[in-house]
Amino acid sequence: MINWLKQLMEGKHVAESVAVKGQFKRVIFCGLGGSAMPAEMVSMLWLDGLNGYIQREYGLPFWANSETLIVCTSWSGNTEETISSLTAAVAKNIPAVAVTKGGKLAELAVSAGVPLIRLPEDKSPARLGLGYLTGALLTLLHNFAIIDYIVPTGLNLGPAGTSFSSRIGSKIPLIYSSYQWRYLARFWKISFNENSKIHSFSNYFPEAAHNEIAGFQPTKQDFYFPILLVDRSEAKADIEKLEKFANFLRDQGIDHTVIDLAGRSRLEKIASNYSLAISISFELAHQLGVNPLTGSTIETFKQS
Repeated sequence: MINWLKQLMEGKHVAESVAVKGQFKRVIFCGLGGSAMPAEMVSMLWLDGLNGYIQREYGLPFWANSETLIVCTSWSGNTEETISSLTAAVAKNIPAVAVTKGGKLAELAVSAGVPLIRLPEDKSPARLGLGYLTGALLTLLHNFAIIDYIVPTGLNLGPAGTSFSSRIGSKIPLIYSSYQWRYLARFWKISFNENSKIHSFSNYFPEAAHNEIAGFQPTKQDFYFPILLVDRSEAKADIEKLEKFANFLRDQGIDHTVIDLAGRSRLEKIASNYSLAISISFELAHQLGVNPLTGSTIETFKQS
């Protein structure tokens, strides 16, 4: 679904010459939907020197100032919330960069003299262009000396994993992870929402153990399909909590699956799991008779 290495390299290429003078204590990533996912990917890499915040609404946080770098990301270039964030940065003379394929965001960046990273033209939805966006963000942050991370020239993503879409059927997928992988669980949720056109929800442990598991009852076992994401290299307490939850689900007679995150690095684990989530959600979409590439409901709401 996603040619990760190709997209990462192309994203790196278009961002190599973009930089702004200044010393920045914090980075605000402005974006929504698939355009916010690259910032989540970058945050999951646990990069030294990165003090990031993801803005998912209009404007900017009240504390944004000249020591803050604003990175406005919109795949289409027409996300009104992200455009408002760049508008606010320009009005307050806060350093900013726009990352987009074009649209109104690119027009605003050019007219305001804001550095622009123009992404390669690709007609896929933003969720299928994550490699471009991630490669561009990582390169941009390296250009600013905010991080010392270089986009890798090789990835070992391994097998896609075993399909379980038929077991989901008409159930609602519930995705769980540890706190450190919460954005990965959220990506699964969004993949089911946008590709399979169904409701789906995500949460993380240990928080879910203090509230959400109360909703799991034997009489409701046909309502939900839990998906547990486990990184066997993470803290022992996190692994044990997820394993305890898996045993709890088994004892309740609730069908579920456990996915072990595979990869030599955090980036490989993230990319492999993103690809698996897309694959499963596409399979489910076809089983349900819907087109995973359309977003008519979302577009209709935006235009109403």
